[in-house]
Amino acid sequence: MILIRSFYANAKQLDNVQNILNKLLVITSYYRKVPHREFFYWLTIIFNRVDYERIQSVGPDRACAEWLLKNGASVRWKGFSEHLKDYNKLPPEENRCYIQAVDATDSGVTHVGFPHFVGCRYIDEIKLVRCFYLYNNALPLLAAVKDTLVTLEIKDCKSITDEGVRSLKNLKNLKTLKLGGMPYLEDKASLKKELAKALPNCSIELK
Repeated sequence: MILIRSFYANAKQLDNVQNILNKLLVITSYYRKVPHREFFYWLTIIFNRVDYERIQSVGPDRACAEWLLKNGASVRWKGFSEHLKDYNKLPPEENRCYIQAVDATDSGVTHVGFPHFVGCRYIDEIKLVRCFYLYNNALPLLAAVKDTLVTLEIKDCKSITDEGVRSLKNLKNLKTLKLGGMPYLEDKASLKKELAKALPNCSIELK
């Protein structure tokens, strides 16, 4: 517990630790057929845990941004053109900013942290690429932003299966859906038909 507390003592150290964990997982996952929930996964759970008192204190968007940046993702604020990647460059807490886009490429986000999306009312774009800790149970939680989400990209998340992809049918406002690099999808043709039927106004790419 002393070691875990020390991670939170300095945001820069926390970012460095998470980056090291992600790099280690990239190496070990090369030799695995299906990722296992080993030590690195359980340590990542700690970094994804939801602090509801923090959400009440600073608001859902600020708390969500803190979660994402701590785990190696980036955000783009509403009204801005550039993504913010550096945790230490978050605006002062008294400045109310709203997340519009999320890029979780090569990040350590897991389903445990997805409840952070609840209350974020402006997120219209999410990119989940090479998220090695991402499993099927994370995708239904995207329903928290279903009213605003129009663009979703999920690629090279190796543990996602047909079950996870089917849960995306509930995201009725999607206009663009890009899927690929998921080796355990059993029937891509049928999946694409199901998605197209459920999301008639969405351009779907499934490779």
